[in-house]
Amino acid sequence: MHLDSINQNTNEIESLYDYIADVDCKIEKLNERIDELFMFLKPIPKCDGLDLGLSHREQEVFIILYSEDKVSLGAVAKRLGFTEEMVNRYVSSLTSKGIPVLRQFVGGDLFLYMDLKFKDLQAKKNVLKINESISKNLLSENPI
Repeated sequence: MHLDSINQNTNEIESLYDYIADVDCKIEKLNERIDELFMFLKPIPKCDGLDLGLSHREQEVFIILYSEDKVSLGAVAKRLGFTEEMVNRYVSSLTSKGIPVLRQFVGGDLFLYMDLKFKDLQAKKNVLKINESISKNLLSENPI
């Protein structure tokens, strides 16, 4: 009888875990849609006179995102020696300043990438005025 109740509890836990995983997946999809809507509502900043004043750490995160097509949150954290939470805060800061950082969840992992139009704009005009020494240091290291 005792074993039957343990088995029932185990089955309940498994079904609740499946339910939570399903809800988590739906929340991730909603976050992706919210990011898309945010980027739609807040267009790419104009390049003339743009001075966002990115901090040193924000520039490092930006350079990693700029130099890669898609990169996982964990890979950025590992590359910079940050925690994933720190990287997430810097990405949120970049996004709040109007830099179009897009997010995509794949198999439970968060992947980040830059909007291609903004990447082109940055390549042509260096609208963010990224410090060359920071970019040289990061880009000369081994890629992710």
